[in-house]
Amino acid sequence: MRTLPQTLVLTLSILTMQAIGSYALAATPLPGKQTTVSGHLNGTQENACIHMTPFVFGADCTYARSLPELGGLELPWVGPTVNPVYFAKDSEHANPDYIPEPGDDRIAPTLDGVIAVDDRGTPDSLDDQLSARLIVGPAARSVVTNVNELRGGTGGAPPRAVQKWDSLTHTVAPVTVNFAEPNEHGGFDYVVGKQGFPTLICMKNDPEDCFTSENAPTTVGGMGHAGRWKEPGSLPNVRDPALGGIHGGNPGTVSIGEFKGMTCEDNRDGMSCKKGIVVWDTEGMGEDSSWDNLLLKVSTDSEAKVVEAAGFWTNEYYIPGGAATFELSEQEHMNSWQGGYLTLKGVKK
Repeated sequence: MRTLPQTLVLTLSILTMQAIGSYALAATPLPGKQTTVSGHLNGTQENACIHMTPFVFGADCTYARSLPELGGLELPWVGPTVNPVYFAKDSEHANPDYIPEPGDDRIAPTLDGVIAVDDRGTPDSLDDQLSARLIVGPAARSVVTNVNELRGGTGGAPPRAVQKWDSLTHTVAPVTVNFAEPNEHGGFDYVVGKQGFPTLICMKNDPEDCFTSENAPTTVGGMGHAGRWKEPGSLPNVRDPALGGIHGGNPGTVSIGEFKGMTCEDNRDGMSCKKGIVVWDTEGMGEDSSWDNLLLKVSTDSEAKVVEAAGFWTNEYYIPGGAATFELSEQEHMNSWQGGYLTLKGVKK
């Protein structure tokens, strides 16, 4: 088992802190014209693409069909898979002994806060900046913490952790937009994302069931789940160029996440909360709750107030283990991601 590439983790951490700077402090005012917004973090679950899908199960789980072949062999595109599921904090299913099933009482976690638009005192829309402070929850997040282990929990179930919190605040520092086009509201459609904003992928049999979907393929389903998603996205949703495959990375911005009232419970006597890679903000080897990549599309009106916004967010991480050939690149890169698709509307006062 290889160790986590610490230099890469440090690079991402420095990038995040440099981008956020003093705006990580909740009391810091956001520059420009502010709009109160309300919506959801994503659907009732996150979708993901972990390294086991191509290397063990022989399928391409990328958002944009970015890994069409591996070692000279064509990989069928199955698209993003399922894993973390959200429940109300007081749900009976918000416990690590419950294995989530489509149609249960999972929820789309709420997302509320403020987005600010700063025109920086010039008529040039391409130097405008966006910033935000967005609060998730309260909610509970149930996640399989180590897909390399098929047993180990209650009754031989996969190791699972459930995190519950009162609030999770994401602070997004001012970032200059990459694209800006006039819109029908008299304002602009802004995009933060070097390559642009990806199209939203949906289920083949239900065009209303879109990323993130509870009916997405499973990791272990492999190539047998090809055809659930109708078609790939137009662009990658990830920052890391290795995860972006033939399309490269699509860096946007980042956030700093801060929990209040967070607890963690697992079915491994506390080990999954400490060692689960996709468990947020624990003392172990897990991911922090910040977003490693955030692609934004924000529409404003003639007064620079936000009409609506959407965003793809990811946690990008490295899963150790497997042969040396289980790598997307010869260089140090992340090899897996979890993510979501947030939607917001401006709140009229």
